[in-house]
Amino acid sequence: MSSPIWYLYEFARKKWLERFLDARTDPEIAAAPSRFRDFPEVEKELCVSCGACTFACPSPGAIKLVRDEESEMIFPVINISSCIRCGFCVEVCPTDPKTLKTGENYLIMEEYQILPKEKVYIADEYLCIKCKKCLDACKIDALSFQDNKIQVDQSKCVSCGDCMNICPVKGAIKEIYISNVDEQKEINIMLIETLEKKIETDIEIIRTTPGFDPDKIIKIELPLAEFMEKAREILPNDELITKTIEKTTDRLKMNIITWNEDLCNKCKLCVDECPTSAISYNKEADLVQRDPEKCLRCSICYQTCPFGVPGLYIARFLLKDDKILITLNPSQIAIGAE
Repeated sequence: MSSPIWYLYEFARKKWLERFLDARTDPEIAAAPSRFRDFPEVEKELCVSCGACTFACPSPGAIKLVRDEESEMIFPVINISSCIRCGFCVEVCPTDPKTLKTGENYLIMEEYQILPKEKVYIADEYLCIKCKKCLDACKIDALSFQDNKIQVDQSKCVSCGDCMNICPVKGAIKEIYISNVDEQKEINIMLIETLEKKIETDIEIIRTTPGFDPDKIIKIELPLAEFMEKAREILPNDELITKTIEKTTDRLKMNIITWNEDLCNKCKLCVDECPTSAISYNKEADLVQRDPEKCLRCSICYQTCPFGVPGLYIARFLLKDDKILITLNPSQIAIGAE
């Protein structure tokens, strides 16, 4: 057994005293392995402000987007007191190279992407004017121009909406919600039926008003309050209902047929030409009649009748605030009399 004097000598040594007063872990023991998930590091210059990281984070308050007042840049900031170092934010980051970085294991494959999508963006070929402004706006190259049309790569798209915001044609880039699809279809059908009834009712009132000019544009408004109440019974989500209405009205174009019996000479040309037998001759009443339920609004009767009994208008629609603006333009197709 060592004497007390040896212990006193050992503790009094300068080297031991220095190590005692300046204790630290051996660097070899503290070195983290290459796959260690540390707190994410942020390269703010690479950020596209998509917000995917904030949606993927499971820890409240661990990550948020902030704006630098001087540079006007928007980028994520990590709160290390809340961060659980799960790495989800790194996995969903779409930039290449990534804005957020951590261990080497976060070279995530596309099929394992964690962030689920609620909406996708598509280019409407009918409305697109192929100006390609959306290609420049997309910071992650999710859009391309192929086969003379804009293509969206859904595996890259993070639904940031930059393409839709810069597009000069309303509705050419569409925001499609992939949830509640059946409910959206039901609301869409109800909307079209509501618009048809509104136009048919109002146009008859306008047409029978003294001084009515069939060659002038007709304007009608449909307040949305009553329609929204019915739509909420199908889908209690005002934002999604409004988006559904907007997508429909942006693209919808409708033929409207009017019928002026006072001009009819009962030549019956329209009766023979109608492909659905929507127009018939009533012998007892000596009257040519049109059944709106059977009518396809194909305009054959309008182009056949030499007396202008059928009228043809092209209806277009615009969602504005709490109403739908309906514009009916007289058709420029030559009628039978001409």
